[in-house]
Amino acid sequence: MAVAFSGLSAWSDETKLNFYLDSIASNDVLPYLRKYGNVYTNVKADTLKLPKMTTSITIADGDACFTDIDGNNDTTISQTSITLKKGLVRDQICVHGFEDYFTAQGLTAGQHYKGIGAFEAGILADVSARTAKAIGNEMWNGGSNWITAGFADQLLTAVFNADNVGTTTPTSGGSAGTDSEGVYNICQALINKAMTDVDFASAIMAGKCHIVMSPKEYAFLDQNYVKLRGTGLITPGLQTLQAGTFAEFMFPGFPVPVVVQNFLTGTGIVMLSRNGNLTAAMDLESDFTNLKTGMDQYEEYLWWKFRFKGGVGYRDLTGSSIKYWGPAS
Repeated sequence: MAVAFSGLSAWSDETKLNFYLDSIASNDVLPYLRKYGNVYTNVKADTLKLPKMTTSITIADGDACFTDIDGNNDTTISQTSITLKKGLVRDQICVHGFEDYFTAQGLTAGQHYKGIGAFEAGILADVSARTAKAIGNEMWNGGSNWITAGFADQLLTAVFNADNVGTTTPTSGGSAGTDSEGVYNICQALINKAMTDVDFASAIMAGKCHIVMSPKEYAFLDQNYVKLRGTGLITPGLQTLQAGTFAEFMFPGFPVPVVVQNFLTGTGIVMLSRNGNLTAAMDLESDFTNLKTGMDQYEEYLWWKFRFKGGVGYRDLTGSSIKYWGPAS
């Protein structure tokens, strides 16, 4: 039986059917990818190939007519790939197990159950939310039989060398806010590093990059900024920090939005990436929100299942498209 009645007394008060549920982090991954990454749907194959084109341009002396059309200008088309795999979440509940604790106030009368009565909506809503949390966590952190290497895993297994700007744990910046581990200072360091690359710098100034971090680091960013600049915020956008919201805002001085992703919590990663780099591929997006329920053929167990297929990856997992602060491996 999937439900354990831990510490529950027999014949509980069924007039109080509202469960006090554990806090569940929302799955904010797909909205983030739709806005700042790429989402491919209707993918049936186990591998999705993503093309990348690189072109070098050489300017020649144009005084004379040319005889060679090539001109030493080379275009290379390469590709990265995303591996898709099927995932499955399922379980079942024996309704008769509820009879030791609840009467017909919560359960339907008789022994031929069609569901769990008044308890069904709350339990299945909780199952659905927890499944969404598990899926979102795997997309970033992997480690399951579905996604073994999520976005964070793939980032940390790549060899970035100098493009890994720092490896220490992000903080609020110390007593004066000037420590390099302060998240505001980290964001500035990431942008400064990217500005040494003409292509990356051009993408930043064109508004084609973003910074992504966890809610924990976002809170440190607020604290770090206040230590450095005080509470008299005059920078447009940063007022959202003091207003108690986690809304996106442009990092001061640059058209670079700061975005929160719940499942980066605990990784220590603060990342600056080109837009469209992080990519998810899946068969059908609605599979990720479609909880199927029913009774077994003998009408003994209420069952539920999520079945889906998908994978995650990067268009370009190099320092030309990513600068980050976090563990080196």
